[in-house]
Amino acid sequence: MTAVTPSPPALVPPSMRRSLAVVTAVAALVFVVLAVRYAGTSAAGRLDVRVDNVVDPLASTHHWFVGQIMRLGSPLFVVVLAIITAGLCLLLRRRWLAVLAIVGPGITGVATTLLKPALGRTLDAAFAFPSGHTAGATALGLVLAFLAVSLVQPRRAGGLAMLAAGALTAGGAVGTAMIADNAHYPTDTVAGFCVAVVIVLVSALVLDRIAARRGHDRSAGVTAPDPSN
Repeated sequence: MTAVTPSPPALVPPSMRRSLAVVTAVAALVFVVLAVRYAGTSAAGRLDVRVDNVVDPLASTHHWFVGQIMRLGSPLFVVVLAIITAGLCLLLRRRWLAVLAIVGPGITGVATTLLKPALGRTLDAAFAFPSGHTAGATALGLVLAFLAVSLVQPRRAGGLAMLAAGALTAGGAVGTAMIADNAHYPTDTVAGFCVAVVIVLVSALVLDRIAARRGHDRSAGVTAPDPSN
């Protein structure tokens, strides 16, 4: 009798799928509201001014630290860490998580790059909305949190808390640094956060569906057609 090797846990635990779909919808709605409000503008809104007054002192008192945090959301850092994370996922036999580690931050980066000129909000004559640095860091934080959930396999509440912590810690730190350095309006960073949440969660849910379907086909003895034929 042949021993059956247990399959790795699902990319998205079944108990969390509905909650993540709701979070995705809320993040998309917040982004749309901000996009409608700030598209084509070149000045801070009331909310931006209030947040700036709180965050701006960080740049003068912790300038070096702020600069280092900003680098965590730079395209080069995001690409390198995404590749490293994908490799780690493969070593841990989380093949679909490895795909998410590349697809999530990758699509997020492309989306923010295209959305900036399309929406046209500027800061010092440069397109600012949404923040690509914040989005990239948030995407990485979510992917790493998905990996942690896969390894720890917590209950629904614990898993959602881990995902929230990953996104808020990474995206919040970089977003705050971007505001402190006057590289973005605060609402730019919120929009970047929302873009990453939507793209990474949608990617995770789609990949989870594909993985489940392929797993079902294998268990039913269905052989996929050879693409070379």
